[in-house]
Amino acid sequence: MTRREFYKSDEMAQVRKNIRVCAISAYVIAALSLLVNLLLLDNPTGILDSITMVVLGLLIQLLQSRVAAILLAIYGVVNMIAVTIMTGKFGGWWIMVVAIWAVVYTFKFHKAWKEEKELQKFRDGTYRVDPDSFNE
Repeated sequence: MTRREFYKSDEMAQVRKNIRVCAISAYVIAALSLLVNLLLLDNPTGILDSITMVVLGLLIQLLQSRVAAILLAIYGVVNMIAVTIMTGKFGGWWIMVVAIWAVVYTFKFHKAWKEEKELQKFRDGTYRVDPDSFNE
Protein backbone atom coordinates (compact mmCIF):
# COMPACT_ATOMS: atom_id res chain seq x y z
CA MET A 1 0.00 0.00 0.00
CA THR A 2 1.36 3.38 -0.97
CA ARG A 3 1.18 6.49 1.16
CA ARG A 4 -1.51 7.93 -1.14
CA GLU A 5 -3.59 4.75 -0.95
CA PHE A 6 -3.27 4.73 2.83
CA TYR A 7 -4.37 8.38 3.00
CA LYS A 8 -7.45 7.56 0.91
CA SER A 9 -8.29 4.46 2.97
CA ASP A 10 -11.41 4.26 5.13
CA GLU A 11 -9.29 4.16 8.27
CA MET A 12 -7.98 7.67 7.49
CA ALA A 13 -11.40 9.18 6.67
CA GLN A 14 -11.60 11.37 9.78
CA VAL A 15 -8.00 12.56 9.47
CA ARG A 16 -8.49 13.24 5.74
CA LYS A 17 -11.66 15.23 6.45
CA ASN A 18 -9.98 17.37 9.10
CA ILE A 19 -6.92 18.05 6.93
CA ARG A 20 -9.24 19.10 4.09
CA VAL A 21 -11.20 21.40 6.44
CA CYS A 22 -7.95 23.02 7.59
CA ALA A 23 -6.86 23.65 4.01
CA ILE A 24 -10.24 25.04 2.96
CA SER A 25 -10.25 27.29 6.04
CA ALA A 26 -6.81 28.59 5.06
CA TYR A 27 -8.16 29.38 1.56
CA VAL A 28 -11.17 31.23 3.00
CA ILE A 29 -8.97 33.25 5.38
CA ALA A 30 -6.63 34.04 2.48
CA ALA A 31 -9.55 35.28 0.37
CA LEU A 32 -10.92 37.42 3.21
CA SER A 33 -7.44 38.80 3.87
CA LEU A 34 -7.06 39.65 0.19
CA LEU A 35 -10.40 41.45 0.12
CA VAL A 36 -9.67 43.43 3.28
CA ASN A 37 -6.17 44.37 2.13
CA LEU A 38 -7.21 45.44 -1.36
CA LEU A 39 -10.63 46.99 -0.77
CA LEU A 40 -10.57 48.40 2.75
CA LEU A 41 -6.91 49.05 3.47
CA ASP A 42 -5.75 49.74 -0.10
CA ASN A 43 -2.70 47.59 0.64
CA PRO A 44 -1.53 45.72 -2.48
CA THR A 45 1.23 43.93 -0.54
CA GLY A 46 -1.57 42.01 1.16
CA ILE A 47 -1.48 39.78 -1.92
CA LEU A 48 1.68 38.19 -0.49
CA ASP A 49 -0.25 37.46 2.69
CA SER A 50 -2.90 35.59 0.74
CA ILE A 51 -0.44 33.77 -1.51
CA THR A 52 1.45 32.52 1.56
CA MET A 53 -1.71 31.12 3.13
CA VAL A 54 -2.91 29.51 -0.12
CA VAL A 55 0.46 27.84 -0.78
CA LEU A 56 0.67 26.51 2.79
CA GLY A 57 -2.95 25.33 2.56
CA LEU A 58 -2.22 23.50 -0.68
CA LEU A 59 0.82 21.79 0.84
CA ILE A 60 -1.24 20.75 3.84
CA GLN A 61 -4.08 19.42 1.70
CA LEU A 62 -2.13 17.74 -1.09
CA LEU A 63 0.96 16.49 0.74
CA GLN A 64 -0.29 16.35 4.35
CA SER A 65 2.84 18.40 5.08
CA ARG A 66 3.78 18.74 8.73
CA VAL A 67 6.33 21.40 7.78
CA ALA A 68 3.66 23.49 6.05
CA ALA A 69 1.37 23.13 9.09
CA ILE A 70 4.15 24.30 11.42
CA LEU A 71 5.02 27.18 9.07
CA LEU A 72 1.35 28.18 9.04
CA ALA A 73 1.41 28.20 12.86
CA ILE A 74 4.54 30.38 12.90
CA TYR A 75 2.97 32.65 10.29
CA GLY A 76 -0.18 32.79 12.42
CA VAL A 77 1.75 33.89 15.52
CA VAL A 78 3.59 36.60 13.58
CA ASN A 79 0.36 37.74 11.94
CA MET A 80 -1.53 37.78 15.25
CA ILE A 81 1.19 39.90 16.88
CA ALA A 82 1.33 42.27 13.89
CA VAL A 83 -2.46 42.74 13.77
CA THR A 84 -2.62 43.32 17.53
CA ILE A 85 0.18 45.91 17.39
CA MET A 86 -1.24 47.70 14.32
CA THR A 87 -4.86 47.83 15.45
CA GLY A 88 -4.52 47.77 19.21
CA LYS A 89 -7.07 44.94 19.24
CA PHE A 90 -6.51 41.23 19.53
CA GLY A 91 -6.89 39.86 16.01
CA GLY A 92 -5.64 37.40 13.44
CA TRP A 93 -6.32 34.44 15.69
CA TRP A 94 -8.31 32.43 13.12
CA ILE A 95 -5.09 31.51 11.36
CA MET A 96 -3.77 30.12 14.63
CA VAL A 97 -6.86 27.97 15.14
CA VAL A 98 -6.54 26.53 11.63
CA ALA A 99 -2.78 26.05 12.00
CA ILE A 100 -3.03 24.22 15.33
CA TRP A 101 -5.69 21.93 13.88
CA ALA A 102 -3.50 21.32 10.80
CA VAL A 103 -0.48 20.49 12.98
CA VAL A 104 -2.52 18.02 15.04
CA TYR A 105 -3.98 16.18 12.05
CA THR A 106 -0.89 16.14 9.82
CA PHE A 107 1.07 14.65 12.72
CA LYS A 108 -1.72 12.11 13.34
CA PHE A 109 -1.57 11.07 9.70
CA HIS A 110 2.20 10.67 9.68
CA LYS A 111 2.14 8.67 12.91
CA ALA A 112 -0.51 6.33 11.48
CA TRP A 113 1.46 6.02 8.22
CA LYS A 114 4.63 5.12 10.13
CA GLU A 115 2.71 2.41 12.03
CA GLU A 116 1.23 1.13 8.76
CA LYS A 117 4.70 0.84 7.21
CA GLU A 118 5.87 -1.21 10.21
CA LEU A 119 2.84 -3.50 9.84
CA GLN A 120 3.61 -3.88 6.13
CA LYS A 121 7.12 -5.05 7.01
CA PHE A 122 5.64 -7.75 9.25
CA ARG A 123 3.17 -8.81 6.56
CA ASP A 124 5.87 -8.94 3.89
CA GLY A 125 8.32 -10.76 6.14
CA THR A 126 10.94 -8.03 5.69
CA TYR A 127 10.98 -6.86 9.30
CA ARG A 128 14.40 -7.48 10.83
CA VAL A 129 15.28 -7.69 14.51
CA ASP A 130 18.85 -6.95 15.55
CA PRO A 131 20.08 -10.16 17.29
CA ASP A 132 22.53 -8.16 19.39
CA SER A 133 19.62 -6.39 21.09
CA PHE A 134 18.85 -9.65 22.96
CA ASN A 135 22.35 -9.95 24.45
CA GLU A 136 22.00 -7.05 26.84
